[in-house]
Amino acid sequence: MEKVIYDFYSELFDNNVHLPPCHLREDGYVIPSVLPSKVRHAIKSVKNRTAPGPDRIRPEHLKNLWTALVNTLARLFTRYLSECKDRQTNLENKVD
Repeated sequence: MEKVIYDFYSELFDNNVHLPPCHLREDGYVIPSVLPSKVRHAIKSVKNRTAPGPDRIRPEHLKNLWTALVNTLARLFTRYLSECKDRQTNLENKVD
């Protein structure tokens, strides 16, 4: 059903509105895309002047990311969620 809705609105709005891609898997589960706006919001919500993580990247550095890097992070997070769902499905199939 999600694919039908996605296709309908993609045709309706054509190039006027950007819709995130629809990732329809064989089992019918739709992997929602992580939107760049959500990545940007998550980064902006982190307090400044906090200790960096093991990667030594401070929040101030992340808040100055270019749009292209935020878009890349959104695609990576989407791929990660998709791969996690695949692994979970494989584990469930092995248990059965």
